[in-house]
Amino acid sequence: MKQYGTLIAFAIAVVFGIVAVLLANNWMSSRVSEDKQVVVQKQIPITKIIVAARDLDIGSQLNEQTLLLVDWPKANAPKGSFTDIEQLKDRVIVTKVVAGVPIVAAELAAPGSGVGLVASIKPGMRAMAIKVNEVVGVAGFVLPNTFVDIISVQNKIANTVLKRVEVLAIAQQTFVEEGKAKIVSTVTLELTPKQVLKIAETAHKGPLTLALLNPAEDMAEPPKPKPVKGTAKKRSYKRKAVVPTYDIVVIKGTQSVETVKLKNQN
Repeated sequence: MKQYGTLIAFAIAVVFGIVAVLLANNWMSSRVSEDKQVVVQKQIPITKIIVAARDLDIGSQLNEQTLLLVDWPKANAPKGSFTDIEQLKDRVIVTKVVAGVPIVAAELAAPGSGVGLVASIKPGMRAMAIKVNEVVGVAGFVLPNTFVDIISVQNKIANTVLKRVEVLAIAQQTFVEEGKAKIVSTVTLELTPKQVLKIAETAHKGPLTLALLNPAEDMAEPPKPKPVKGTAKKRSYKRKAVVPTYDIVVIKGTQSVETVKLKNQN
């Protein structure tokens, strides 16, 4: 009987152990289910737009080799972007565009404007080249898209001919690597027709010099100081000149004497 009692006790212990394991496993599973985070992936609307396939210079002509159609978040598509390469075929850009940047309408020249520098000239403006050297070209820091004042020196007297003129190109380049100076022999400026005539006339009278400006500089003339209230203007008085007089004695016979005063007429 003692042997059977031992076996029965052992069997009961095994059963209770199995039940304990099952209960513990069930409890752990319920805890994991409660702490588990469900991640829901939100679908972002996607559209296709045209971007630059490589770095593009000012005046570059657009085609299948320079453009690329890529996926782009629809909500972040730039205003004026394009979705069809055919819309941009043979168009010309007027600003520098870096690879991967969307092409927008504001960066394009009007259809049929031509290629290169011609496309970057604004309507109504003219491009004019002037000779420069290291000094006139501000040691090579006069670069495309910078602004300069044009100064004329005649008879050792310097005068500002034009203010804040944009540089379109140096030599035959409309873009150079940013921050690098370059010595050239000619600089092409964007001018109005009247300014072109003024520069042409001035260039024959004396040498021209360029003064480089900060592009962010405000060129508005400072307001004239207003007079302070309560200050009286000084009045100038002219003293009347004293006119000298002369006494002339007139004797008529022996009876009368008359004195006449005469003013100096000189």
